[in-house]
Amino acid sequence: MPSESQALMDWAIRFFDSVNAVRHPSSPNSLRVQLPREIDKELTDRPFFWMWAEAMNENPPETILHLQFDDAPLPEDLPQDVQKERIALGCYRMLRMEASAKKRGAFAVAYEQGAVLHPYVVFVVKISFVSDRRIDFLESYAISLRDQRVYPDAMTRLARKKLMSSRSPQSQIMSLPLDVDALFQIMFQCTKMDISRKDGMWAVEARKRLTDELSRLENYYKSMENETLETNEVQQKSMAGEYELRKAETIWRFEPKIEVRPLQFALVYLATAPGP
Repeated sequence: MPSESQALMDWAIRFFDSVNAVRHPSSPNSLRVQLPREIDKELTDRPFFWMWAEAMNENPPETILHLQFDDAPLPEDLPQDVQKERIALGCYRMLRMEASAKKRGAFAVAYEQGAVLHPYVVFVVKISFVSDRRIDFLESYAISLRDQRVYPDAMTRLARKKLMSSRSPQSQIMSLPLDVDALFQIMFQCTKMDISRKDGMWAVEARKRLTDELSRLENYYKSMENETLETNEVQQKSMAGEYELRKAETIWRFEPKIEVRPLQFALVYLATAPGP
């Protein structure tokens, strides 16, 4: 199993290759990449520079990053126009790269090799069980545009296939209407079924914690009320208002909720069905 730094570097290589950044020779466990303008805008925080450059019709040199993925010292002999950075999970540059990948990966098109290709719509969905704690699940579904048959766990199925970003000139694509509203309805029905199959104890436990927290809150304000029986009416009303506010905040934080959020949408052309 690769180390965290190697996994980050492997991910960064895939990201930079996908956005056509130029990779220059570099030392082990590091990347030296030249950023296209659009990627520079997404990974660097200098909007006013780009406003000025585009207003003045300037063509500044492309930014070059040197990213180090281990604890080795950062090179001192790099040209001054190269930005040197150490990369770790959660660092600023990784967060910008992840945001760029999410934005660019929200929609994709892929093709399998074959004489006749049939279209499938793929959804990647995040299901979240939310209370004072959070549990996230990723689910994926492939829906055939021929018969609206649903293939769950689509990403695992598609990983077994060799997909390309462009189709072979010899492939014939079967064109079928794309009813997005109907497809979203199917997707949400699938998520409801998946949610119904999951263990509901998380909600029972969340409601118990909510009941306990509300009981503690009530006891606290009752004790405060007993201590301030002889205070004036304005203070009592203020305390009552504060209690109601704290109670509403507690319910909002502890009450179990389910969130469904589509993350990615893809149109995939396959020679054969996604498989078992």
